[in-house]
Amino acid sequence: MHSSPANPGFLGRAFQPLWIDLAPFIRGEDSVGLSHQEAKLWALILASRHVPHKLQRLPVSQGGGYTVQVQEWFADRAKGEILLYFEENKPDWRKITLVDLRPVSGLEPTMYALVMLVLFYWVYNRTFPRLGLYPALWTKLGSADAGAILSGEWWRLATALTLHGSGPHVAGNAIIGGVFIWLASRRLGAGLTWLLTFGAGIFGNLINSMVLGVHHNAIGFSTATFGAAGVLAAISSFHMGGRRYASDRGRIQRVFDFIRSALIPFGAGLGLLAMLGAGEETDLGAHLFGFLSGIGFGLCAGFITTRIGLPGKRTDDWLYVTALAVPVFAWGWAWVT
Repeated sequence: MHSSPANPGFLGRAFQPLWIDLAPFIRGEDSVGLSHQEAKLWALILASRHVPHKLQRLPVSQGGGYTVQVQEWFADRAKGEILLYFEENKPDWRKITLVDLRPVSGLEPTMYALVMLVLFYWVYNRTFPRLGLYPALWTKLGSADAGAILSGEWWRLATALTLHGSGPHVAGNAIIGGVFIWLASRRLGAGLTWLLTFGAGIFGNLINSMVLGVHHNAIGFSTATFGAAGVLAAISSFHMGGRRYASDRGRIQRVFDFIRSALIPFGAGLGLLAMLGAGEETDLGAHLFGFLSGIGFGLCAGFITTRIGLPGKRTDDWLYVTALAVPVFAWGWAWVT
């Protein structure tokens, strides 16, 4: 830091002002030169506040980098303006949201996956005597038989999601589930959304098997469908229609915001339940536990992505491939066991 002469006269101050480096004032005596980006930012702050300043590049002999200098009688004001800027622009995780200015992922990945789900229903409902393949065999190997699951046949948690009892059953899951998955994909990306959807479906089947006991058996993608609804409900609490959480919003208000945002996709999910019916063949437990699992997975995803960012394009593609490989691997496990 430069030292100023004792009591300089008026003429000396007016015609030969002393220029001092701001960095030691703000960062301490041992401060080194600023980076070019930092120096330009400081200069922009001072220019916006009409504080006279100079931006200079330091020679290598002085450590390199850049320096922002002001006249000595502007030093306190310049320091205050820069510190005020950083105080007002301090990162606050409570204000971070999943910005939805444009969709993160389009409709195509969801359509491809759902078409494969419908095609698989068509294939396994065909009979291939020469291969010894019959619809009943697929159901016997892959249904969510709670007794078999709890005995160690864990593949059933995933394979059951790909089996359906009728055309309307698979069509309903594909249409309504596709809407939930697509809307979540717009915010998280298709790969991450499909992985969370399958994860919620698998976890929902596990909880359902544990709660309802060894005599329970079920099939259908609806557990994952309600899981997708739960994921959408949970991440909606991190993106409230483009609004940011203000730092002064209380926790109770944020809880109400979350509940309000969760009710919309859950109410849409009830449309699927109404379409499939609420009779004896409807697995209400799987729907409930799938939705709750989706809430949990979605909250974790929202919490992490608002802090480290969404997966990049390549990473999301790998997540998508991994998600689609889960039921394939599960069926392979079922057939070789």
